[in-house]
Amino acid sequence: MKTQDKPKVDLLFEQWKVEHQVLDRYTAELSEWIDRQSKLRTSQFSETVQKLADLNEKLQAHFGREEEIGKQILVAHSNGSPEAEAANRQCDRDHVNILNRLKHLIDRMQEAEFECDAWKKGVYELGLIIDVIEQHEEQEFENVNCLLPPEPL
Repeated sequence: MKTQDKPKVDLLFEQWKVEHQVLDRYTAELSEWIDRQSKLRTSQFSETVQKLADLNEKLQAHFGREEEIGKQILVAHSNGSPEAEAANRQCDRDHVNILNRLKHLIDRMQEAEFECDAWKKGVYELGLIIDVIEQHEEQEFENVNCLLPPEPL
């Protein structure tokens, strides 16, 4: 990597980190809200479906920005290695999987308001989805971190 590209890569990585911090805060707030609703023992299906739809929109936007930042980092890094390309393909598959799971949960919760144990099942599935998002974000961090130039000694 050329020396003049390092500031650009650093800026892209900072943008990428901010994207992840925003998503982390949002999923934490959503988890806390779901937990409060569960303790109230009032299943707020319509409001929950709206919050899940909001999460879906935020994830779509986040993944789009993340993919663009990742492409820019790869270009700036000039690293077309098979490993980097494989990591990008895996991230794309993860994004599709996460969005599909969330859409499926939204559909089920819209239909299941009067179903016995629907709230408990929906909250459990949302917890699993959030776990997958967190694992995905950690893996992406490791992948992006490998693309960063080493710090000068």
